[in-house]
Amino acid sequence: MPKVKAWKHVVTELSLLDAVARCNLEEVAAMAKLRLQWSTDEITIAANLVEARRRAVGKLESAETIVADPVGVQQATSTAIASHKATRFAGCDNIVDLCCGIGSDLQALPHRTIGVDIDPLRCWMAQMNTQKEVRCADATSYGLPQSCVVHIDPSRRDVSGKRLHLDELTPSFSEVLSIASHCEGGCIKLSPGIDPEDVDAIDQPTEIEYIEENNRVVQAVVWFGSLAHNGGKITATSMTHGETMTDEPLRVPFAPSIGAWLLEPNAALERSGLHGTYATHIGAHEVAPNLGLLFTDERPSSRWCTPFEVLETTPLRLAKVATALRELGCTQVEVKTRNQTVDPNFWQKQLSSYPHGPLLTVFALRLGKKRIAVITRRHSADT
Repeated sequence: MPKVKAWKHVVTELSLLDAVARCNLEEVAAMAKLRLQWSTDEITIAANLVEARRRAVGKLESAETIVADPVGVQQATSTAIASHKATRFAGCDNIVDLCCGIGSDLQALPHRTIGVDIDPLRCWMAQMNTQKEVRCADATSYGLPQSCVVHIDPSRRDVSGKRLHLDELTPSFSEVLSIASHCEGGCIKLSPGIDPEDVDAIDQPTEIEYIEENNRVVQAVVWFGSLAHNGGKITATSMTHGETMTDEPLRVPFAPSIGAWLLEPNAALERSGLHGTYATHIGAHEVAPNLGLLFTDERPSSRWCTPFEVLETTPLRLAKVATALRELGCTQVEVKTRNQTVDPNFWQKQLSSYPHGPLLTVFALRLGKKRIAVITRRHSADT
């Protein structure tokens, strides 16, 4: 508990926090000046708190007052995603947030939720951030109330920050499954790399939800039991556009022709495999297996894909692409690729040596043994 006591002291030292926020700790003179009034341990904790609050901006609603260290903020669920997940817990009784960390999910969950974490410092931080009951205990041995629902967030990184595989989580995935078997329902927060077959061992209905935020899939949530509202199906959620799709994944239709529009699926839609279902619904297709990009002759009215108007296609050679761009009156481009067909940074630099004209997007693609460049104009996604 000495560490908790030290943090409690520093959080109230507003003059220390202000001094640390205004100086560069890498400068010897600045550090020496701080040492005249505070200890090295106090300065270190203050620096961690200041940095955590800086990193929390844009992610956590209470960034300016959050009590956390940088690692805690990194591992925390954003306020937007936490609020989205919490809607499924509305009306539930006996809710427990296991491995609650600094309390970002706990804050959004109903007020009667109890937080549990094995780390005394994390427990204190969660209590400070949520004003809810938090108990310091091992999630694997914590006595869960009867007919409870749980939110479980097993650690996905080791002390060095390395991302862990499913069987290396803390608690382990087998321990998480054991916990789930004693609950009425709940959700497990996992890495976006999770696949449906990975959760076959859960002996309850399940639904996997892939969540995109800021154009990245940041979470895969496994809903189980009473909270798997769409058991056996896959859900894609875009926090960027406020859209959710639930369905069964279908194989993307294939056709060899480049259409008038190239569609780049939302990251959650593609990761979930529902881009094939979406493509089937709107009449789009791929021009190569597992390309992940869709083509269609008509622009769809949807936020699930970013539409690019196809202007020209050429063989994937710098000289050919440069000539085509000049004929289009533009040499200001962004370059996108799939399957590392080219180095997009190198190509972008080469093609934008003397940039002029409206920004165009060049897709460098491999279609079997053939390599092509698709020159496009980006449009905004429709509502």
